[in-house]
Amino acid sequence: MPQVIVLGAGILGLAGAYHILSQRPNLNLVVIDRLPGPGRGNTARSAAAYRDLFSSPLNRALSQGAIAFYEKTQQEGTALGLQRLGYLWLLSSEQVQKNQTVLDSLTAAGINCELLEPSRLARLLPGLKLGDIAGGLWGRNCGILNPNLLCRFYAARVREKGGEFIYNAAVTGFITDSRGHISGVKVENRVIAAETVVVATGAWMGATLKLAGLEAPVMPRKRQLFAVAAGAGALNRLLHTPGFNAHGLLPLTILPGGAYLRPAPGAFIMGYANPDQPPGLEDNPKADEEFFLKRLRPLVAPYFPAFRETTPQYAWAGHYADHPADSLPFVDWLGGALVVGGASGSGIMKADSLGRIVAGLYCGQDRVELGQGRPFRVQDLALSGRDLAPEGLII
Repeated sequence: MPQVIVLGAGILGLAGAYHILSQRPNLNLVVIDRLPGPGRGNTARSAAAYRDLFSSPLNRALSQGAIAFYEKTQQEGTALGLQRLGYLWLLSSEQVQKNQTVLDSLTAAGINCELLEPSRLARLLPGLKLGDIAGGLWGRNCGILNPNLLCRFYAARVREKGGEFIYNAAVTGFITDSRGHISGVKVENRVIAAETVVVATGAWMGATLKLAGLEAPVMPRKRQLFAVAAGAGALNRLLHTPGFNAHGLLPLTILPGGAYLRPAPGAFIMGYANPDQPPGLEDNPKADEEFFLKRLRPLVAPYFPAFRETTPQYAWAGHYADHPADSLPFVDWLGGALVVGGASGSGIMKADSLGRIVAGLYCGQDRVELGQGRPFRVQDLALSGRDLAPEGLII
């Protein structure tokens, strides 16, 4: 019988399994996923970017800890596709005024960022039409990475530490002990008991815990991404914008309406977290080109006219696992299971920190050390007694 079952081989489940085994190397731990390999669900469908530009000190601590660990891992020779390109948040005058307190707090917290004047933005960004842009928040300790490489890294380390994986296995129910606490899972016709079950099924957490008669504070929302080729003209010049980073690429750029451009090899990945998207879970979500043509492109073209006639080469969709209460993740015990989720679209950039907190809670620790060496109080991400300021800088 395994001592720990981790449900979900996405980035949060893998990071949690890795850090549990780092603290308990002789533990019998099994990761179960309904898909055929690690990170095949929403993790693979992510825009895979990271930032420390958060209004919430808690979010900043989580992301900075994970970023530090990822950078160290890549420096030690494991390629994660990590590129520190920066984030460039283009703001209207209304947004600058609304977020002035947040902008001041970022500087006070020592975040490596700068508010660029419109005239400087016009010089730096080829083809930019300023319109209502009154400034650009440039965050330097931000960038992109490869989610598949990151998942493979964690999965390999879990195996090295003795962890096992069961793929293509859908959980159909739970078993409970005499107190009604979750004490194992049903996988099709098989029952697997365990001392502890970790639920890290992301946007599927609500559906997963419903099998045990529990409710999870996670709201799935469909999100769509589109890849547009840069070609050899104006878009290529924009993609290879110098002056922001050592890679000679455009930073991940967020426009005043919420659409964003993320550099990729020879292309832009374009997204927009549509606030009108109704909550709901699709088992195999698909991107809709009409959404690109009617919602996303009209938000981009007024600022970068070179996108006016573009169509996507390919597209895909996934889900945010929103935590509507405050857009901050949680790690806690629920019905006897250890649950981690609610990352609200920023799971990859906080995954290593959340994995350490999962391990700390499992091991009964009050505090854990995050990747940048700072202590973090495990109880701060509990669901009970929670009174956290909501995140204000949401894409």
